[in-house]
Amino acid sequence: MYEFTVEKTVDAPVDAMWALVSDFANLDWFDGAARVEKSGEGIGQRRRIFMPGSDDPVEEELLALDDDSRSLQYAVHEGGMNVMRDYRVVAKLSDAGAGRCHARWQASFSGVSVEGVEPDMMIGVMTDTYNKMLETMAAACVAREG
Repeated sequence: MYEFTVEKTVDAPVDAMWALVSDFANLDWFDGAARVEKSGEGIGQRRRIFMPGSDDPVEEELLALDDDSRSLQYAVHEGGMNVMRDYRVVAKLSDAGAGRCHARWQASFSGVSVEGVEPDMMIGVMTDTYNKMLETMAAACVAREG
């Protein structure tokens, strides 16, 4: 099993960040998604994320959502642009004080499905992706609040 964690404190209120994170299928704030298709409601709902220039979506499924702890879990299904097997993510937000939010994305996967792609390579790609995503999310929160 391969595991990695991305932690970042951003300049955005935790409640505003949670409003974006917990609205699982709404990625209007994320410029890395050309469009998102949603199916279902609540736990078990899926989002199909189409990246610019790709006809193969990344499909993600909401596994757990807890408003009290501001955490959620989701699976990223193998296929399309995702080459990681058994990919799971736990995202958690906490108040960092002074209008700031601490975000923690913990991910794990069992391997990769494409020859020549190494797990460490995917960890690097996803670490960069989550860091950029959290900055974009914080900027969207500030813009909505301002």
